[in-house]
This record gives sequence, structure tokens and C-alpha cells, in this order.
Amino acid sequence: MMARETPTRGQFEELVKLHMQGRRFLDRDQETRLLEEGVTRYALTLDQAAGAVRVAAEQDEVATERELSRSAAQLLRTLADSRSRVTREDFRKAAAFYRARAGAGLSQIEAERRVKRLMEQSDLTPRRAGRLVPTRRWYRAIEA
Repeated sequence: MMARETPTRGQFEELVKLHMQGRRFLDRDQETRLLEEGVTRYALTLDQAAGAVRVAAEQDEVATERELSRSAAQLLRTLADSRSRVTREDFRKAAAFYRARAGAGLSQIEAERRVKRLMEQSDLTPRRAGRLVPTRRWYRAIEA
């Protein structure tokens, strides 16, 4: 009977590559599961496991939710006016950016939900829109 070998870092990197195949987006839960496996099963440090996931995501052009949230939040802050308000048009641009980076696996509605959450986390508010009576109805209609 052979002694069972302990998994190596190279094996973890191959597992991550396998997990990334055919994807364009890795959400937080999936990323966390990969990191947990790297730390527990492969005895890597959190930094080593996170580095392996980042390298594989970069090589396969897979967007991680963490990275995508940071860049979308920065885009929102850039598009916001001096009073930290985001117009409906700019909100749609940010949602389109999020969806384009995440790929077909994310619906337009889900992209809008995530961008709305990012706005709330970044303390940005929607700007009123409308011809006769400007309201924020367009923003309230998006379920968070």
C-alpha cells in the first residue's frame, strides 16, 4: 500500500485552473470556497491561495467579484457629481460595465442590483430624473 501524498501548491493551482475553465466571472462564494480548499486541504497560507486564484483569473481573463466590485465602485465615484449623486444614465453605464466584465452569466437585472449595492456601500445617491416631476423612482424600482 502506498502512503498517500500530501497535496502540493502545484496541484492547487491546477485545481483552480480547472475551476476557471469556461467561466468569465467568479463570485465571492466560489472564490471563498477555492480559498478555503487551498488553506485546509493544500495547507497553503491565505496569501498563497489568493495569489494562485488571482493568477489563474488573470490568465484566463476571469473577473472576480471582488476585483469587479472595486473597479465598478471607482467608476461610480468618478461618474458622480460633486454632491455624490449618480444620474440614471451613468448608473446604466456602470451596470453595463459590470455586466460586460462579468459575462453572459449575469443578467442585466442582477448587474443593476449589484451596482445599486455598490452605490449604497459607497454612500452615493441617485440623482432625480424626469421631465415634469423629477423623482428617484428609477432607482427605487431596482430591488436590492
